[in-house]
Amino acid sequence: MLRRCLLIGSVVFCLTTLTHATAEVLDGPRGPVEFIGLEEWTPIELYEAIQETEPDKPFHACAAVLISDLEFPAAAAFGFIKQGDDGAMEMHTVVIGVENSALVRYRTVGSENLELPETWQELQTAVEDNSRTVSVAAYVRYLLAEPATATQLTELSDEELLETSHEFAEMFGSNAGSFDLVSKFVDELDLDSDHDIALEVHERAESWSARFVATIVLAHFHDKEVSWHALAESLIDPVTQVRDVAGKLLEGLVRAEKTVPVQWSKVRETLLAILGGTNPWEFNRTLDALIATKIDSKFAREIVQQRPKLLLDAVAVSHEGFRESAHGFLTTISDEDFQRDIEAWANWINKGKLEPVLVFIGVSALIVLLISVIGWALMFKNK
Repeated sequence: MLRRCLLIGSVVFCLTTLTHATAEVLDGPRGPVEFIGLEEWTPIELYEAIQETEPDKPFHACAAVLISDLEFPAAAAFGFIKQGDDGAMEMHTVVIGVENSALVRYRTVGSENLELPETWQELQTAVEDNSRTVSVAAYVRYLLAEPATATQLTELSDEELLETSHEFAEMFGSNAGSFDLVSKFVDELDLDSDHDIALEVHERAESWSARFVATIVLAHFHDKEVSWHALAESLIDPVTQVRDVAGKLLEGLVRAEKTVPVQWSKVRETLLAILGGTNPWEFNRTLDALIATKIDSKFAREIVQQRPKLLLDAVAVSHEGFRESAHGFLTTISDEDFQRDIEAWANWINKGKLEPVLVFIGVSALIVLLISVIGWALMFKNK
């Protein structure tokens, strides 16, 4: 009986520790502020600490303060601009703060100095000169491929199409030169060899710029499951630039509807790292990609059981645009919709963990009962 009580008690403890209150909304200098992912810090304590450390910095830029001054192992801040009831513009900021360094686990990259094909080298040089313009240019190519946009573009002449593409690139922070360079590179990829080279570079190359280019190549081969696995691994690359381009390309593939069903169990540890907060900037993009690639619901539930906190915190956020990914992911894998009821979501997540324990308790009790009955029977027989 004591063992049964202990087992039940551990299950109850597990459930209660996963029960989250709705996210607290604070009044920030330019609008509402919400914090998620916190463990020891309270939202108001962290808000005040950020204000004291960098009072003049825009609050949506506070992620750097969390990491450099307050020693968070990972952080991200997202600003959403909207017009208030009085007509003034305000910004709703959602801050992800990861306190547990054990959850931040970047992948181990290769140590080899691989020589890239000549067709790759020009793009690699551009990446080393300005990785941001290249990553945005690669992202814009997928925005132009969104079904609704692509349909409109078919009505343009080649010259008008190129001009529109350049305008898109500049609007998002790239330039015409980077867009043309990326387009030329992707259009000339060798279907027979470049995918294999990209996988090799992804796994073995020490050079971050080489891995950056390989990530662009892998996204082009989006019909291959292994490409999606590698893209997910790039999200936890130790170099920021590689993580950034991987996130943009994942979003681009989803928006352009260039996804295929993917068996994600082969990169379980990678997904656990992302769910734990290793790259909070790409947390929502990852959830969107998992939905679009039809992640297996049973597997999804298993990994969420191991890393539930950030997901539950995200679905509790009051800003609909931010919580959309977490809410969509949970409703997709559960066929339920508990809205922002975090206790209900926590109970659903743990239901799969609870049932085997109860089965074990039931079987154990039955065995004990049978042993007792046999013992009593033998005792009476001997008498």
